[in-house]
Amino acid sequence: MATKRPARREKTPRAPRSPAPVSSRRRSPEEAREAILEAAEPLLSDRGPDGVGLQAVARAAGVSHALVTHYFGTYEALVREVFQRRARRLSDGFWQRMLESREPPDTAQWLELFSPLLQEEGNVRLMAWALLTGRGEHLSLGQGLRRVMDVLESQVGRVATVQGLPPPSREALEMTLLVGLCAAQGYTLARHVLLPGLGRTEDAQADARFRAVLAALLDAALGLEPPRGR
Repeated sequence: MATKRPARREKTPRAPRSPAPVSSRRRSPEEAREAILEAAEPLLSDRGPDGVGLQAVARAAGVSHALVTHYFGTYEALVREVFQRRARRLSDGFWQRMLESREPPDTAQWLELFSPLLQEEGNVRLMAWALLTGRGEHLSLGQGLRRVMDVLESQVGRVATVQGLPPPSREALEMTLLVGLCAAQGYTLARHVLLPGLGRTEDAQADARFRAVLAALLDAALGLEPPRGR
């Protein structure tokens, strides 16, 4: 008698395999340093360098504390690098805005062009921290300010020539730039308190009026004629 073979079991079709996860590309040391700086900068701007620390930066960057230490050594060195990076971007921002301006701007237009940079609260808070804590060396403004001064000297000289006036001296320009920077940053820090204290609203109209008054003062310091209608 023939042995009955067991019925052949149909194979259940397997579900298609999901593709294996692609391993993330390993970042170069330069990319890793940049990622840490990108994570550190907003933390330092919001809380102030004294309220952060390497552990917080490492968590924000998604890396280990040891890796941050490997690239920067100390927290102080990391803070200094954040300041230097921001100073370079600030200088580049000035430079780019000047290249985009076809005609040499007058003082009011200068303030209009650069007020977003001068009055950016992250820049102002970090500068105030560096100055108030005696860490002004972190600012690293020397090269950037000289670069801005070179452009300023050229453009203001062109404006003076158009007006038939002698161009201001380099010293006059430097002191005027100093006054403009201090006034713009002081206004940014204090406007939240001073404007309401004067019964004024903190808004774009108040900002524009501040720039107009400051421009008139700077024009007078440089011996330039303010544009008609100001």
